[in-house]
Amino acid sequence: MADVLFELQGAAIGYGRPLIEGLSLSIGKGEFWGIFGPNGAGKTTLVKVLLGVLKPLAGNVWRAAGLRLGYVPQLSSVRDSLPLTVRQVIELGSLDLSGLPRCSETLERVGLADLENQRFSDLSGGQKQRVMVGRALHRRPHVLILDEPTNGVDIPTRHALMDLMADLHRGGVTLLLITHLLNEIGPEVSHFLWIDGRESLCIAGDRETILRDSRLSQVYGAGLRIVDVEGEPVLTWR
Repeated sequence: MADVLFELQGAAIGYGRPLIEGLSLSIGKGEFWGIFGPNGAGKTTLVKVLLGVLKPLAGNVWRAAGLRLGYVPQLSSVRDSLPLTVRQVIELGSLDLSGLPRCSETLERVGLADLENQRFSDLSGGQKQRVMVGRALHRRPHVLILDEPTNGVDIPTRHALMDLMADLHRGGVTLLLITHLLNEIGPEVSHFLWIDGRESLCIAGDRETILRDSRLSQVYGAGLRIVDVEGEPVLTWR
């Protein structure tokens, strides 16, 4: 268990009644997970269980001792009502910690070194999302969890965020990318979880194995098919 960070055993998750049942999953140090499913499939519910915000309805969830998490919420959940600067937003996410790098170093890491004193509410959607990634990174997390990080950002920012995630993974950070956009789960993603609680579907494995799993066609119908695009399997509907 030395390299295991999370372990779920027969977990049922949901609110009052199970949305997903029998979920068994082991997340190890240095892995890059893509957690995919349609909107409303249970992805954010799973994140809350991993964060410890929500208890499982059944089964067990184990976390490594001293595990430090960095969480990037969906951009739509971030409010602009408080007159905070970028630096204040970064630092407010780490008030429980000490010995952290300077805020300017974190902002340089996400490409926003010149916006430290800018009001957060005045930033573009892409810049706000970079700040939220920076806030999570400022904690020096063992695991970085990103919930739909590219929602509401333009294509260049989306590509920049994906490149940043790949760089962080190469640097040893364990990543969990939650998304409903299948094309965001690229070859750098080492592990794949497809969940759809509405269809009682929960499949874990490598990307190609998941996409070619016959249960997807059984659940989503005969119109579902896999095509190869530049050597990568891509899911399409006819």
